[in-house]
Amino acid sequence: LGMMWGAGVVYSELPDPARLGPDFKPGDVIVCLTGGKGRIRHSIELFEKGYGNLLYISGIYPQVQITEIMKELKRAGPINETGIILENVATNTIENAEQVAMFIRQRGLKSMLLVTSSYHVRRSSFIFRRLLPQDVQIETTWLEVEPFDQKDWWKSWKGIVVTVTEFLKFFYAYIRLPA
Repeated sequence: LGMMWGAGVVYSELPDPARLGPDFKPGDVIVCLTGGKGRIRHSIELFEKGYGNLLYISGIYPQVQITEIMKELKRAGPINETGIILENVATNTIENAEQVAMFIRQRGLKSMLLVTSSYHVRRSSFIFRRLLPQDVQIETTWLEVEPFDQKDWWKSWKGIVVTVTEFLKFFYAYIRLPA
């Protein structure tokens, strides 16, 4: 019971969400973390609207190509594939951040828009802030498309499993990553 009470911190102390709108200054790169429903679709939509100059999708299976992604999303319209990077090395959030940090350093980028899910935003923001160069501006946006409401996560098995698992993963990242 104590674990469940503590797990609620997953939804506390979230970063301010990016204020996406006409006044939003596009980032150098939109970073999409795979693994959550709707993240890739949302990231592509943000890319097409000009919220980032590049789209970096982290954690893609090695055999997946952008044409397959567009087909899966039932997207018929053209997309600027030259601005999309599919990274297929990372298998977890720490590895996502390590790969993105390397990409950002290589390209000399200074700003990014991180796209994830509501349950994942606290941990991913924490990890990216720890592993990216300190001069990189990180804006964050997230989806709330899970089959449970984050305000009432304990009322469904799916909410309990996802939230408690995320709490344990956050605790692991907190003790593993340097301050």
